[in-house]
Order: sequence, then structure tokens, then C-alpha cells
Amino acid sequence: MANRSYLYSLTNRPTAYTDRPETISGLSEWNYDIPFMYRLLMSGDPQLCASLISDGLDSDEGDEKVRLYAISGRFEPGFARVKRLIDIMRFLAAQAPLPAPAAPPVVAAPKATSFVDRLKGWFSPSAAPKAPPAAVARAAATPATGSTQLPGWLDETLAFLEAHRNEHLLLETVELDTMTESEEAPLRACVEKELARCQQAGAALDALPQDIAAAAQVLREAGAKKQAAPLDAFFGLRFDDDCDSTRSRATEYPLGLQWYDVLYFGLLNRAEFEAATRGDAAAA
Repeated sequence: MANRSYLYSLTNRPTAYTDRPETISGLSEWNYDIPFMYRLLMSGDPQLCASLISDGLDSDEGDEKVRLYAISGRFEPGFARVKRLIDIMRFLAAQAPLPAPAAPPVVAAPKATSFVDRLKGWFSPSAAPKAPPAAVARAAATPATGSTQLPGWLDETLAFLEAHRNEHLLLETVELDTMTESEEAPLRACVEKELARCQQAGAALDALPQDIAAAAQVLREAGAKKQAAPLDAFFGLRFDDDCDSTRSRATEYPLGLQWYDVLYFGLLNRAEFEAATRGDAAAA
């Protein structure tokens, strides 16, 4: 089974494993990584909170359980940043083709002529130079981005998030963190580092120029070449149809445009959790 990060929308900031939201919905899950779009969504006032996936580790003995953490954020400020990033990416995808550099003119070698031929040339009307056909330049044009599918993915992202709006978001990284750590303090440190990355993603978006053309240029450059903080949060991202192509290694840093509400961990809301708890107590 792949270890994943999980993203949910919900109505509260969990203070404990039993502090269940009234409503909760899955948004996305990702194998072995945390995509940039997760971090941008979580950039609205991210705070440490209790994990709702588990109240301890399988290796815990007795009543002593390792406390597990997740990240909670406010939905609306993160979603506002996502919408602005999508606007900028749409601008990039809609750029006009960039013309290829013009080929240098071919200069014919001078011909040897007699004195009589030179006299004829001096007194005969000169021929007008032929302009290169415009069709040649147009045919040599190359697209600015390879983005045939990206606009549709951006539409789907907005529609899905609009349909799953809630007061808060929950990012669960416990499966990834337990790949390297097994004690409470190091596990908490992993989540705190991820929380800082969520803050950096928001700061990077906010640092882009307000003018959309200028913002698109800065975003493209920051994805291709590492910039000073906070723009370094964009480094490694692609803004074309290969934005999530980690399997083919076209990119190593997924943008994260895959959304679905049925996740491997379908977390129980308050009513479901209380019903399950009563059932367990009755069975005991």
C-alpha cells in the first residue's frame, strides 16, 4: 500500500481525535508527496491540530499512545490564493505563439565580372530585394506552453473546490511522517516543517506582481530557476500538461490537480463517530 498525504474540508479545527466535525469531505490524496496546491490551500492561517486518521501508532502499548498531529487551515483565504494562481496559469496557457528566431540571410558569393559588365550594372535599374514570405515566419512559430489539457484541469479544480467548500481544511501527513519517524517529538517536528511550507506557499503567491502579465513572467521564471525566498517555493513546478507527471519524471514536484472525495481514509463526522463508538461499547 502506498503512503499518502490526505486533504479534507471540514467544519472545525480538531483539538483531539474524538473532536469530530459536523461535516467532513475528502478532497484529494497523493502518493508519497504533498503537492503545491495542497500547501497553497492550507496557507490560510495554518495551525497544528489533532490527527483524525488515528489516535496512536500500531506499535503503542497499553494506554500510552503517541499523539499524532495534522494541519488545519481556513478554507476561504487558501481558496482565494488558489483562484489567483489559476488566473495566472490561464494567462500563461493562453499566450500567443512565440516566433522562432529568423534565419540569417544567405549572401551569395560575388561573381567575377568584366569592366563592360560593371558598366552595365552602374547604368541599369537596380532590382528591388525580395522580402522573405511571412508564411515562413508563421510556420516556424513555436508554442509558448504545451497546455492543451491544463485549462480543463483548472476548470475542474475550481468546480470541485466550489462544490466542497467548508469552514476549514485538514491536511494529514501521518503516513508520510511515519515512514521515517516513530516517536512523538520527531513526528510533531515533521508536521511543523510542513506547516512552514504551507505558509511559504502563501507568501510566494502573495509576492507575485499584481499585474497578471508580470506575475505570469515571474511565475514561469521561478518554476524554472530557483529564486530568493519566498519565490523559491515555486521552484520545480511546471505550468503545462506535465504539471503532475511525476511517474514519467517530467517533473519531480507535483502541482496537484487531481480531486476526488472518496479517499482511502474516509473520516467519520460527529454523528457517524458517535454511532460507531456506541456500537463498539455495546459489542464490548
